[in-house]
Amino acid sequence: MPDRRVQPAANDDGIELTQTLRSLRVPVVANDPEIDEIAAGGKVMLFCRDSGSRKWAPRWLSQAGLEVRTPSDHRNALTIAREERPDLIIVEAGLDGPDDQLLYRSLLDAADLEVPVMVMCASAREISGAVEAEPFDIVRKPYEWQVIARRARAAVDLHTARGQLADSKQTVEKALELADVARIKLRSRESFEPVTGLPNKTKFNDLLTRGMAAVDRDGNKLAVFVVGFNRFRLVVEAMGQEHADLILAEVGRALSDCLLETDRAEETGPGIKAAAAASLDQFRFGLMFSYSGDEAEVRSLQQRLLERLSRPIQIAGQTIYLSACLGIAEYPGDARDVHSLLQRADNAMRDAQSRGGGFKYYCTETDQAAARKLRIEHMLHEALDQRDLTLAYQPINRVSDGAPVAAEALLRWTLPDGTAVSPGVFVPVAEESGLMVRVGEFVLAEACRQLAAWRTAGIELPYVSVNVSRVQLRNGDFVNQVQNALTRNSLAPDSLELELSERGVLAGDTDLLDQLRALKALGVRLAIDDFGTGDSAIAYLKELPVDVLKIDQSYVRGINADGKDAAIASAMIALGQRLGLYVVAEGIETADQLETLKTLGCDAFQGFLIARPAAADAISGLLESAS
Repeated sequence: MPDRRVQPAANDDGIELTQTLRSLRVPVVANDPEIDEIAAGGKVMLFCRDSGSRKWAPRWLSQAGLEVRTPSDHRNALTIAREERPDLIIVEAGLDGPDDQLLYRSLLDAADLEVPVMVMCASAREISGAVEAEPFDIVRKPYEWQVIARRARAAVDLHTARGQLADSKQTVEKALELADVARIKLRSRESFEPVTGLPNKTKFNDLLTRGMAAVDRDGNKLAVFVVGFNRFRLVVEAMGQEHADLILAEVGRALSDCLLETDRAEETGPGIKAAAAASLDQFRFGLMFSYSGDEAEVRSLQQRLLERLSRPIQIAGQTIYLSACLGIAEYPGDARDVHSLLQRADNAMRDAQSRGGGFKYYCTETDQAAARKLRIEHMLHEALDQRDLTLAYQPINRVSDGAPVAAEALLRWTLPDGTAVSPGVFVPVAEESGLMVRVGEFVLAEACRQLAAWRTAGIELPYVSVNVSRVQLRNGDFVNQVQNALTRNSLAPDSLELELSERGVLAGDTDLLDQLRALKALGVRLAIDDFGTGDSAIAYLKELPVDVLKIDQSYVRGINADGKDAAIASAMIALGQRLGLYVVAEGIETADQLETLKTLGCDAFQGFLIARPAAADAISGLLESAS
């Protein structure tokens, strides 16, 4: 009795793949009990001469959900198979192929077909030959096409699943390739700053760690530069972040150029051993140099950097000049770890900034200055919590008759031991630390409260003047703070004048101008303080919604002794009045200076001639004639 069970494939691939498919829940139907449950689909090509097979095979195969073709031209079978791309080929063992060998061997040798081949064998000799060729499956006479159909269905499903797995594998490989690309991009994004293309601070710290290890190994030295710029924040505020990014990108290119010059210099002498640049944050850059130990090499690089960074930059039709500040610290002399080394170079850079630019090597005094700033910040927190800040007031008087028209509120800080801390010392710390918003809110509230108290006492002072920091203007709630201070003290908006330092009111800053317009719409008076000392100069006056122009005392001090000061002061007064502004001269100390101001037509003045800044009670008598 012939074995009518489904025969295993001649190789192990089918078995292994079937097991894999079952583990992946891909249906394999070779052993399904009902043919009706077998999935439809698949194309079978039958090459045989047996008339019974050509009659019954299509019927049973079609019931298994398979499309059947029975070409008669078996010598052209390879061409037909390549065109039709069947999912299974059933071929009679004795048929000849186009190359004078058995057809099933030609089909199995055709590497481009990759189609399972089932061989129909009529004798033991044919079975032996077919087994040697390793087809997908072998069936023998008498042919039970009902069983063969099931085996064909299983073969087609297995072939289809294998193709799907191959496609899935290709898809997974492509996905893995894309993941690798994404991973590289992500790693790049994590390590490099996008605007400049330079390594970021995290990557720079890693480079420093490696550089320090190399120095320990080779006995060289390593210098770290932190590069900053004076007034770069003002450039950002004036030109906007988009143009500021272009400037930063240009700075990044300048640093890279310096490194390229360093590489070329290395070819001609011992010089620099290794170099790297990085972007530490929006306003600072870092560079590291490993060198032989000759300090002249570092000085040469420092001079090259300052020269390169001082070149003008053309952005959006404007020429920008940056004032670079370099802070330098060395390993192992100045610090033994990455954090301390970078921090000390940064402290040296900030020291150079406070000196107006240039470069500064780290020294212990640098750390002491940084520690002082930190101590002031801590003490200022306590002073705000304990209400240790106070206001002093200085009258502002009319030039024509000396009558007081206002009082300027001036912030004062006296420590418990009686030591006074200068505003020039603690105000910059407050601005850098973010405390200026709280400080400014206190000054605003206290000045309005004092004006209301004076008026209750019968002193009808027209308005009080308060200095405002650029940091306060950038606080989105500032207009509400002003409104609340006026409302709480039942003051009309024109009872308050806000003095804006010229250095803090640059044109081109849309947000700042919007704040000024909102304040103007509220009804408060706006003044430009210290006019003539800042960066905005005359060109921006027409853009600012201000009412008052205050001439800096540096132009008033020599008004009777220096013809140039007198000419400048006269021009400022005339300019302000032509623009419809109320002009106030600061720093008047002598009667002669006041007389000259009368001659020049100035509107008001303030200074030691009338009173030094003092507590509210101390100057109340000087304000009683206010009108």
